[in-house]
Amino acid sequence: MKIGYLDCFSGISGDMLLGAFLDAGWNKRELLELPKLFGFDHVKIDIKSVKVNQIVATKVEIKCPKAPHPHRNLHDITNLIERCHIDQDTKKKVACAFKRLAEVEARIHGTCPEEIHFHETGGVDAIIDITGCFIAKKSLGIDRLFCSELPLSRGLVECEHGVLPLPAPATLELLKGKKVCFVDEEKELVTPTGALLAVELADVWGALPDIEISKVGYGAGTWKLATRPNLLRLILGKKRNRGWMHDEVMEIKTVIDDMNPELIGYFLGRIFSKGAIDAWLNPVFMKKNRPGVELTVLSPVEKYQYISQFILTNTTSSGLRIEKKGRIVLERKPVQVITKWGKIGAKAIKRPDGTVDIVPEFEECKRLSEKKDVPISEIYKEVALAGCRMKSDDKEKKDGQWGP
Repeated sequence: MKIGYLDCFSGISGDMLLGAFLDAGWNKRELLELPKLFGFDHVKIDIKSVKVNQIVATKVEIKCPKAPHPHRNLHDITNLIERCHIDQDTKKKVACAFKRLAEVEARIHGTCPEEIHFHETGGVDAIIDITGCFIAKKSLGIDRLFCSELPLSRGLVECEHGVLPLPAPATLELLKGKKVCFVDEEKELVTPTGALLAVELADVWGALPDIEISKVGYGAGTWKLATRPNLLRLILGKKRNRGWMHDEVMEIKTVIDDMNPELIGYFLGRIFSKGAIDAWLNPVFMKKNRPGVELTVLSPVEKYQYISQFILTNTTSSGLRIEKKGRIVLERKPVQVITKWGKIGAKAIKRPDGTVDIVPEFEECKRLSEKKDVPISEIYKEVALAGCRMKSDDKEKKDGQWGP
């Protein structure tokens, strides 16, 4: 598995991310040809090597005619993307990114996404920045992209709407639930385009994972900063073959003794739809010997505030205990096994010694049990047998892939 890590110690913008991708090995021809694919015949892209604090980096500048660019709405942008000669998967992802941006802008301005007119983010340079970064991630074969916390500055920035505070409102709205910190800089470190790309491209937010580094790329920004070089660093590598992955989660706990048990059960079912990784109840005796339950919820780090709010809104709890926990997770992936009732979903789990277990998915087995009127235990046995057959036919692949 190829891993990428965005080390955003000096923020992120579209041109910085393009530069980092190029510096890490992306073929510049794909970027240089992009304006023509959109029909932007008069747009030129300048790619050059620069030094920032004696670090060699790649600087990207998209040069557009000086005439004012049109203020495009979401429909205009979607049509541009649809007409562009790129693959359908990339088109879909770019269109979804602009849709997210339109929804954010609509919330800020108190209108609907269809009425939003993109200004800076609808310009030719932003369209190329966003599309180019999606193409670059795919071309470099990055399977999982991690992103560090983003440094936000304070100050003012001038744009089409006039003078706005930093971080820009769209930037803050896009980064809700993400890891950020404020730093002592007055230049715009994270642009709306940069925030959008981080949110759309990153699969995980947090620390650099355990990898064998193969390539490091630097993308150069525009500013001369007081406290740091204006660079974005992209680290590429392969996951170390230890048989597991290490990440961090937030453990949220509370004890409850005054809630209807029927409602607690209902709540536990809903918490997973809000992004919880896991949740469970333990019986406890509280003060005055009252029987109660201890609720424990594991949440992704970037979602714990949202999940905490959901807990406090939907239970009688008046407070939560929150702690960041490290965890080790075995490699796993969904698979389809063939049974006498047809294909059924299961999961393949790779053990540290390299063996692969095929584990039935309860909801899939339950669905098939109800549909075929077969005892669920019989389906479990059949999935286990099908998994054994699948494993006997499977061989480890040289490219590092594994399992059925």
